[in-house]
Amino acid sequence: MITPFTARFVIDEAGARFDACSADTAEAMGRITGAAEAAGAEAEIDCTLGLGVPSGQWGEAVARGIAALAELGAGSVTFSDADVSLVAAQGTDAAAFERIAGRLENDLPDLFALEAVLPEAPEARPEGAPEFAATLAKDKQLRLSGRLADQLANTTVENFARARFGGDGLVMATRVTGGLPGDWSVRVLTGLEALSLLAEGELAVGPDSVSLTGLTGRKTASADIARLMADKLGQGASFDIDVAYRESLDPIAGLPSPEECLRQIAFVTADTKITFDAGSASITAEARPVVDDIAEIVRRCPELEIEVAGYTDSQGRDEMNLELSQKRADAVVEALRRARVPVAGFTPVGYGEADPIDDNDTSAGREANRRIEFRLSGAQSEDETASNDDEDAPEGETRPEPEPETADADAPQVMDRPATGPRARPSDASDE
Repeated sequence: MITPFTARFVIDEAGARFDACSADTAEAMGRITGAAEAAGAEAEIDCTLGLGVPSGQWGEAVARGIAALAELGAGSVTFSDADVSLVAAQGTDAAAFERIAGRLENDLPDLFALEAVLPEAPEARPEGAPEFAATLAKDKQLRLSGRLADQLANTTVENFARARFGGDGLVMATRVTGGLPGDWSVRVLTGLEALSLLAEGELAVGPDSVSLTGLTGRKTASADIARLMADKLGQGASFDIDVAYRESLDPIAGLPSPEECLRQIAFVTADTKITFDAGSASITAEARPVVDDIAEIVRRCPELEIEVAGYTDSQGRDEMNLELSQKRADAVVEALRRARVPVAGFTPVGYGEADPIDDNDTSAGREANRRIEFRLSGAQSEDETASNDDEDAPEGETRPEPEPETADADAPQVMDRPATGPRARPSDASDE
């Protein structure tokens, strides 16, 4: 859902480009991108398909607006729902502007309303003309300077900046002065909200324009800023956006893949076991550190979809083994939830004595079969599984066999591999 439904096309000395592009259908997108290419856009066009279009003739309307701007040669055309703003570049021939704007107004489909603006030649700005500036540095320090209308506006801007950027790096160098435009505070606050979408950048607010430049790790930042300014500043507002995407700043691009997260879980649990009290689903105190390690990994892996699978050996009744394996898988997920981990994508499943990985006729084999496995599930599933066998009994110790009416009593774990993990192996514990 795109609100407001926005498209903004700009032609200036840097070339022809979209600040924002939205379409309701693939056909409309093709029509819009075709018009942009005909107008001189050369970079790859990123146009978003979404809901919320004000008219089924959106694609036709935007294409006509782009064609009109191309005929003008420079300026911008902005669609915010059914409101259309065509702003020519300063110095555009007035007669040509009237002709092109008049034709566009008549050619736009019903419902769309056009406001056409031909900026007057700029007068020499008198010394002391109102300006507001904000600079967001790499270290997240925000410096605000320039003019604000009154003390209430100054306090509002400061509180807004603290809420959006944090207060530790805020430097206030503003001053209160009269004679500012009536919409000055709105322009300043809108600019600061747009700046908050950047990793670093500069904002300049003047009497007749708002300009924002900088770097961002959000692919949609330019479109989001164009949508915000068109919505807050109104039709005919003049604003410039020069925002570049950097993958190195993208918090999502820098996250580990689901497969990497699973391998990290396997590594952490390679030599430290998740153990349970004998014959129960209660995780032992010795196993809490490994649960904390897994929780720390999962926090860095948002929207991870994992199946936590519990298995037992073949001792005891099938029904009891199945029930115990399910309870133990449930206990692992619950322990992660208590560690404040988002576990909405975790599915605990008990398989009982199914799928043995060793011989149930030997003590060592039964220990191997008593385990928990972490594997990707849902769309993330690549049939990759991290599993770790239960720890061996101490040398020379005979582990008692469970009674026929009780399920296995030892602990599951994740992935059998050499003891190279970050934690030392805990002392072995018997079931007694």
